[in-house]
Amino acid sequence: MKIIDKYIIKEIAFVTAISFFIFTFFLVMNSLFVMSDLVIKYGVDIINVTKLLLLLLPSTVAVTVPMALLVGVLLTYSRLVQDNEYHGMQASGISILTLAKPGIILALIMTILMILFNNYFLSWSNYSYRKLYYEIIKKRSTIMIQEHTFIDEFDDYTFYIGDKTGKTDGLKNIIVFVKSPDQSEPAKVILARDGKIISDEQSLRIALKLNNGIVQMASRNSFMSMNQIYFDTNFIDLDVKGVLRNKQGQEDLKGSREMTVEELQKEINSANTKHDKNVLKVELQKKFSIPFACLIFALVGIPLGLLSKRGGKIAGISIALAIIFAYYFLLSFGSSYGYSGKFNHFIAVWFSNFSIGAIGIILMIFLVFPDILRKYFRKKNKDISKCK
Repeated sequence: MKIIDKYIIKEIAFVTAISFFIFTFFLVMNSLFVMSDLVIKYGVDIINVTKLLLLLLPSTVAVTVPMALLVGVLLTYSRLVQDNEYHGMQASGISILTLAKPGIILALIMTILMILFNNYFLSWSNYSYRKLYYEIIKKRSTIMIQEHTFIDEFDDYTFYIGDKTGKTDGLKNIIVFVKSPDQSEPAKVILARDGKIISDEQSLRIALKLNNGIVQMASRNSFMSMNQIYFDTNFIDLDVKGVLRNKQGQEDLKGSREMTVEELQKEINSANTKHDKNVLKVELQKKFSIPFACLIFALVGIPLGLLSKRGGKIAGISIALAIIFAYYFLLSFGSSYGYSGKFNHFIAVWFSNFSIGAIGIILMIFLVFPDILRKYFRKKNKDISKCK
């Protein structure tokens, strides 16, 4: 490896590492505020909350690594221009492609590493996070559900338990108030004579089983009248902050974000899968498209850095944040249409990469083409001088 390659890679790696810790710190702090509710509001012990936070860290790393690499590449090449090293290298006959090569190589290595990281380690951590959360809720459910008390800790429901039998963990005279996010929805109340908390290790599901009850709901036509539905058995899923509930409402052991590429492909090809295949196909493409952002960000960061004028690090970071925002906005927009099946899954997920990558290629051509012309005319002039 040439000295100049080592010099640029070392600089990019240093700035990327600092940016990575800063981005990760802010995103983890956001999660920390959410986790603090588990300790303060729900009484979960610090050890389990710490484990949850560590298992949540890989999902943060998957996002912050491409972001940090973009900042590292952009600031490194911008500094070369501001310190006049870039012009000195050009005067020495070093081409732009030679300068760009170490940045591209480093980004390619990071892309490969992140593909492996997202496929195996991230899938494992997401699954382990949900399992641990299940164990916490399973233990806390019996503690939180007390007799003669309104329980408001679970998502979507408020409970009132008339009596609790300690020997069988049975519940009697149960009232369930259903929380509706839509204010226009009529109020709904569930009354049951008895019930019991049940859990399923396979599906990581915790539910309140209700027996011999009535569902009372105000009529849509008149809030003064009430509709009633009698039932023998009814199940209400218990969850805190929507972790155990799969977004598609499935009860499979693993969600789409907890599967490896091989598992996703197997579910897509399966005729008996309970998962939404649109979601599976989008998540499969994301396993590659998000790591590939490392290469795309390097491709756009190098020419932007070399084209930058005197603006300092603030200008470079501002440009990087604008690119990051545009990339993840396009990714989120495309993914939502991919989930619904309105867009082709490949295009929906890779559109952000293609868009940012196209800008990088255009900027690179804008830089390289004049450089090639200068070398051509310089060589032409030398040949003319020799002839004279």
